[in-house]
Amino acid sequence: MNAGAKGCLVVLVVLVVAVATIVFGWLAFRGETTTLRSRLTLVVETPEGERSCSSVSQLTVLAPGRLNRTIGFSSLARVGEIGEAVVVDLGSHGILFATLADERALRSGGMGMYNGASVQFAQEAFHGKVGSGILAKDDYTAYLEEMKRRKPRGEVSFGNLPVLVRFSDLSDPSSVVQVAPSDLAASFGPGVKLKRAFLEITEDPPTTGIEACCHG
Repeated sequence: MNAGAKGCLVVLVVLVVAVATIVFGWLAFRGETTTLRSRLTLVVETPEGERSCSSVSQLTVLAPGRLNRTIGFSSLARVGEIGEAVVVDLGSHGILFATLADERALRSGGMGMYNGASVQFAQEAFHGKVGSGILAKDDYTAYLEEMKRRKPRGEVSFGNLPVLVRFSDLSDPSSVVQVAPSDLAASFGPGVKLKRAFLEITEDPPTTGIEACCHG
């Protein structure tokens, strides 16, 4: 190999090392994002038979890197929330909407998209491997990744559902009325009852193009 070729090779190696160092340092400082998708399914009993519908929402969390956590910046940040309401067509009884509003956050005067995963699947039960070293994960990131790996599914209690609503007039957003999950009959008529709700971690894409669905 002549001197010119050796010189080019040295420059190339230096550039590769420099880029790797920058990327490594950036990840160690800024951290990384983790995306989790969950499917919420509602099953409603009506005099005409069961109706069910589901919707997939997506949550992306940015966790600070190890260096950032070392100097005291350890707050997680939601950097992406995508999703739509679960819309169950109950025929002549109306349409039930399970919104993305978090009931508990609203009660405390706050806001935020409903994150069914954290409600349904306790971090203590799905703690993942944190690892060690400069790129070690924080506990919450490890938890999210463990759920993505195991893809759990479970029944959701009515008290852990997002806000349920109906519209007296679908063309008028101001006609929205909150619905009690334990008493759908009060809003939709006799014989209408929320039987159960399920949540599962999935790799399916977020639901788009909102429309009512009805499966018997």
